Amino acid sequence: MGQVEMTYRFENTIGGRLVAKLREEMSEVLEVPNSWLPESYHTAKGSRTLASVEREFDKKRGDVVSDHEKLKASKAELIDVYRSQVERGEELFAA
Repeated sequence: MGQVEMTYRFENTIGGRLVAKLREEMSEVLEVPNSWLPESYHTAKGSRTLASVEREFDKKRGDVVSDHEKLKASKAELIDVYRSQVERGEELFAA
């Protein structure tokens, strides 16, 4: 008989999602002092949250697309859709 391989991923379970949410919430309250950070991450306040350090790191690495960039992309996509509708002679917002 063929053997069925089952895949188990903890992050797909309820417990895994709870742990991910706990990590997310904890990173918003844990403060990292400037002395632990490279100078480019320092703030005038003297410390910052772990979440803000992670966001800045991701931004500097270029992996994260900002909300503004996402909005610009969706607007450009809508403009293309509307343009093609107008070119076909369709009404944009028929009542």
